[in-house]
Amino acid sequence: MSNKFIRLLPEPIRWYCYLILHRLLNGSTPSDSATENQDNADTYTWIFCSTIGELNACKSLVQHYCALGKVLLLTDRAIYLESFKEQFPIAEVAVVEVDFRVTAALIGRYPPLLAIVCEIPLLLHDAPCRLSYGVLRTLRKHQVSVYMVNGWLYGYEAACKQDSIEKFLFERDYLNSFDLLSVQTQEIQQTLLAHGANPDKLVVTGNMKYDNLDTTLVLTAHTETLLESLGGQSALFVAGCVTDIWEYELVIAAFVQARNSMPELKLVIAPRHPEKPEQLGALESLLQRMGLHYDYRSQVAEESLQLRDVLIVDTFGELKAFYSVAHACYVGVNHNILEPLSFGKPVSALGNWEETYPSYPVFKIAESNGMISVVADEDGLAEFLREFVTKNYSGDDVMAQLKALSGALSQNIDLIKRLEAAR
Repeated sequence: MSNKFIRLLPEPIRWYCYLILHRLLNGSTPSDSATENQDNADTYTWIFCSTIGELNACKSLVQHYCALGKVLLLTDRAIYLESFKEQFPIAEVAVVEVDFRVTAALIGRYPPLLAIVCEIPLLLHDAPCRLSYGVLRTLRKHQVSVYMVNGWLYGYEAACKQDSIEKFLFERDYLNSFDLLSVQTQEIQQTLLAHGANPDKLVVTGNMKYDNLDTTLVLTAHTETLLESLGGQSALFVAGCVTDIWEYELVIAAFVQARNSMPELKLVIAPRHPEKPEQLGALESLLQRMGLHYDYRSQVAEESLQLRDVLIVDTFGELKAFYSVAHACYVGVNHNILEPLSFGKPVSALGNWEETYPSYPVFKIAESNGMISVVADEDGLAEFLREFVTKNYSGDDVMAQLKALSGALSQNIDLIKRLEAAR
């Protein structure tokens, strides 16, 4: 049987065959039964954000729906549950399991009024996250509208054989499970049309990241005390979302070089993956080799912190707060430059960003308009620190440029409101 013929089979037949395979691979679970107890009279807006990055990109949208009613925040990674809850304490938080059959149990506990997917995955198994077609199919079975906002394409291959099979069988079905496909660029729009998207559901609204320049901080008492202590520093460099060992080396080398003329300079460094012991181990080894003294954020007593040379941020959801007290910032490759820019901070970054990342268009606009300092190496970063750490810097012009790029949030809210009213 040819691949083309298989894809032409009716969706219920393809789904039945895939379900047999899925059960063989994953076993039969309690959630696979027909019992879906609707034990909650309230209804929820479901919002899927794979990581902190997607949550930050769509933060104002989440705030909007939290103000309207109950919200269930969903991620495919349990490590983000605590930080999601800290940012949105009035929302419920849960994990969308790899086994899509658990969705039925979630529907019982948190009956959905509507569901929103933030940024990714726009195409099935196209991005570094896992959201099964089975989840969307289950929601559609319960007559729940599903909306994609701020859509972005990574162009990744499926992460495993099972995902490859699901992608092959249901990529177009996944795409057309959405009642709205709101995307960032016309290039993405054209790609989705080529993959079989319904043009009537597809709209370009721009990037909602520009609507999330709010500098309000959600702080625990411990974090607030720590910020007060850090705010008393005369020269503080915050390096966020530092991605890997080579980038640790660049940041540390630039910091050491800059300290030759600014001995009071301190560093707060936030690795992109603090949950990976090998990453923290490599960072520790580098700091020890440089003769630098350091503490871990998770281990310091805020009320008695005497910041040594370096503070390692090994927690989730606090980086924005550290940016707020910095004198100069560095953002790791492919990550969110808008957070430090929103505080009016001078920001530096390398130039070797990947075009597939959703942060790339923001980076290119900022680079083209002189909003950030793009450096080539440790010498360039050290020079940036020497120039900006002690400079009376104003970010007013940058903020004006960023605000002029906003507006996607209101478009998405209006589109969803109109579609819900028409149901």
